[in-house]
Amino acid sequence: MKTDKYDNFAKAVKRLNESNTAYKSEPDNEFYQDSIIKRFEFSFELAWKALREYLIEQGYSLTTVSPKSVISLAYRENVLHNEKLWLEMLESRNLSTHDYGNELAESLAQSISEKFVKELQKLVKLINGSISK
Repeated sequence: MKTDKYDNFAKAVKRLNESNTAYKSEPDNEFYQDSIIKRFEFSFELAWKALREYLIEQGYSLTTVSPKSVISLAYRENVLHNEKLWLEMLESRNLSTHDYGNELAESLAQSISEKFVKELQKLVKLINGSISK
């Protein structure tokens, strides 16, 4: 599978990682918090769409196409191993697009940095491994 969606997803995660490096150097910097949150938002959006394509490539049929249904199927089929974390990422993405108070921003940036970046990088590696085969 070599698609624009995957390429865009991999690039987005790379840029998210760059934001994470900056954020870790100055976690109280509002610009870095905003950067990591915004880059997470579009990385997550591309993640579930790349995951959907990956599942289709693997022969799975998707009757409903929502982030939650894609995540649930990927977990049931042992493609993803931490459904709770992926659903937390979905909820965080949804929160970040509707409420942007300072307290929420700090909490989101911390979760993204400590947990979500690594999980998104795992998906890049998984899909990259299937492309190499």
